[in-house]
Amino acid sequence: MIPVPNLDDRTFADLVSEARERVQRSCPDWTDLSVHDPGAALLEAFAYLTEVMLFRLNRLPEKAYLEFLNLLGVTRRPPAAAWTELTFSRTGADTAERIVIPAGTRVVAARGADPQPVVFTTTVPAAIAEGTAEVRVRAYHCELVDGELLGLGSGLPGQVLRCDRAPLATTGEPLEVMVGVQTAGPVDGAAREFQGRVFEIWRRVESFAGLGATDRAYLLDPASGVVTFAPELDGGVVPGAVPGAHREIRIWYRTGGGAAGNVGAGTLTTLRDPVAGVRVVNAEPARGGRDIEPVDAVARRGPYELFSLHRAVTARDFELLATTDSPAVARARAFTRAAMWSFARPGEVEVTLVPFVPEAARPGWRLPVSALLERQLDEVRLRTQADLDRRRALGTSVTTTWARYKTVSVRGRVVVGRQEDVEAVRRRIHDRLYQSISPLPAPATVEGWTFGEPLRASNVYRILEQAEPGVRYVDEVRFVLDHAPSASVGSIAADNYQAATWYAGGGTQVFRSTNDGQGWEQVFELPGETVRQVLPAPAADRPGVTARPGTVAVVANSDEGGSSVYLSADLGETWRKLTEIDAVVLEAAWIDRDEAVSLLFASDAGLFELSLVDGAVPLQIVVDQKDQDRGFNSVRAFVSERGVWGVALAAETSYGVYLSTAGGRPGTFQHIGLAGTDTRALAVQLDGPDTVLWVGTGMADPRKPGKGCYRARLFEADVRWQEMSNGWTGGTCWGLDFADGVAYAASQSGGVLQLDTTAAAPQWESPSVNCGLPLRDRTRFEPVRTVAAGGQVFVGGNRGTHVRAGAGLWSSAASTELRQVVTIPPTWLLVSGDHDIEVVIEDAQ
Repeated sequence: MIPVPNLDDRTFADLVSEARERVQRSCPDWTDLSVHDPGAALLEAFAYLTEVMLFRLNRLPEKAYLEFLNLLGVTRRPPAAAWTELTFSRTGADTAERIVIPAGTRVVAARGADPQPVVFTTTVPAAIAEGTAEVRVRAYHCELVDGELLGLGSGLPGQVLRCDRAPLATTGEPLEVMVGVQTAGPVDGAAREFQGRVFEIWRRVESFAGLGATDRAYLLDPASGVVTFAPELDGGVVPGAVPGAHREIRIWYRTGGGAAGNVGAGTLTTLRDPVAGVRVVNAEPARGGRDIEPVDAVARRGPYELFSLHRAVTARDFELLATTDSPAVARARAFTRAAMWSFARPGEVEVTLVPFVPEAARPGWRLPVSALLERQLDEVRLRTQADLDRRRALGTSVTTTWARYKTVSVRGRVVVGRQEDVEAVRRRIHDRLYQSISPLPAPATVEGWTFGEPLRASNVYRILEQAEPGVRYVDEVRFVLDHAPSASVGSIAADNYQAATWYAGGGTQVFRSTNDGQGWEQVFELPGETVRQVLPAPAADRPGVTARPGTVAVVANSDEGGSSVYLSADLGETWRKLTEIDAVVLEAAWIDRDEAVSLLFASDAGLFELSLVDGAVPLQIVVDQKDQDRGFNSVRAFVSERGVWGVALAAETSYGVYLSTAGGRPGTFQHIGLAGTDTRALAVQLDGPDTVLWVGTGMADPRKPGKGCYRARLFEADVRWQEMSNGWTGGTCWGLDFADGVAYAASQSGGVLQLDTTAAAPQWESPSVNCGLPLRDRTRFEPVRTVAAGGQVFVGGNRGTHVRAGAGLWSSAASTELRQVVTIPPTWLLVSGDHDIEVVIEDAQ
């Protein structure tokens, strides 16, 4: 930035000192310069007046700066009108009559004797139809100005006219502003009749560049209400038509708006324009109201407005345009999707938006997530996306999304000196925390919390010490989160395309970590359902497997019976429901068949297949003709080293294992043994040229050690099972996975056992009771329900998520209470929860 000089930096003291020195040089006989001398008093008086004049002089650069912005066409953003859905209902029981609600019907908020009540106006006509009791109509916090006379045309270029009721309010509707010029001849385009005259509607443009001499266009500054017609350029060229002499120029627009329109639910109850037999109320609060942009905000935005030139090329261009064109958007972050997400295509730009929330909705700078979510409207996002799409560079595409949020509460203790007011200090500290840990700007932050920025304990120390000079020191800082996979985790899986990304599911929640378990975020919640399995798409490291980066499925069991299946194509950011199944699904698997991907479901009522084609329904695959409804505990689909698709099933009630080497098609399953064995879990290990199927077994009596597992090489002439029970002490085996030739088994009572699969005489190794896994009693571990191996080894159970921390050691990988750092993904923001800082006097400890 170029340094701006201070035109004259002399202060009052400097001016007085300079005058005294001059007196001593030019009037040596004037020796009394004390404050009691009348001459000295005059010197100080003139110094004061000079200092005021210098202050005004030094403001000249500021004025010039704003004038330059005006010259460049940078204008203030106009106020935005809040909107809500009004419910007009009949006052009587008779529904035979059709009642018309005309456009322009005004409804006033019940606010007592307020001299300027909040007025909402409908902009389209509606009617309570015969046989119905009510109708819902959208209304805006504005008043309609119908055909205001701007003036008469001069017939000369560069005519400038001004509205009487500026600023104009924006509502986002396509015809919120219309300028018409009186015409007597035929009209080719849009026209409007007013007071017996026909007015041709001219087109609003952002500049006159590229227009022809007959193009009927104008510029509008909604904040000032100034309408400008085409000027004359060098050589007498006029880039557009000009209104004819003595022709009326009228404007239809909306005035009002502002944050005052964000009224609560049930407050809009008074009809200013009565409609017989009708009452009105707003069932939901109004939202979207925003005051006119302050001048200092325009000054900060001005340079970026100049750089963008209304085209979106750089990330800053997209961010500026997203916030400039929509008053409902407060912040934006743009990035190249392919640089961040494995599922993105080249040339895609993602713009993450943060909604505007007025300060009135943030009492004490507290900003709950609900206040943000209720303002994240699809219509705002889609409108912003459409505008950015018009301005993007050729060869790029734009996707807009709303930001995601992670709530964090700070707990800690602050020690202050004896002279401090404890309650006042506590109040100021809390205010500072709420302002700093916020997605939106506040006095403590210029733009709000940075996207993807972690919150560290050192940040809190700095915030608290800066907030209050009387703070001696800060200790016992910790962070409390609303959600974490710290209990009842039944499924863990690594994403096969996005590095360091894991999923965990349990209870009603699905979590995701993008940093190898250092932090977890809730990405999906299913009230009334229990997450059974989180299933990312398989890695495309074998022939016949289609790459599906970003794809992940979730199977959930309903509390009322049956199951639901959900799918995400963007690493769990958004979800859609695929289907419902009457059976209880216990496990699912991906499979590619006939160039179409499907999901297989092992359920208590048999094996089902669901194609991902739109409109598909689950179809049952009969495995055993003797018992077509036989249930299955587990299903595994895999591609062998020979490129053959196989599907293995573990049957319920000790019916053993079934295998299909023809992609799980009907009629291709064969029973391959282990009849009479309680088979619970399946896993496939690709060991060089061999495909090895592992089966984890169950144990009805939890006091017995159990048999552990069996394994067998597939695609051989005869499937021979090898019992892998040597050293097993864990009871039921709930899950298996492999890493670097080591098998990890999740068990009912023995924690996580491991086995060297390459050993000549493999034996399970039991963990020590001091390994870090949670204990049920002195000798038994809490049940471990799931295990997943990748770059890390994660396990889950009744006491949450744990990660392998070294040979025979485990540590907790998720908690709702953290000491050092809270991480978030790159497109997420932190939001303050309920902070609680204890303030104590130093001597009182």
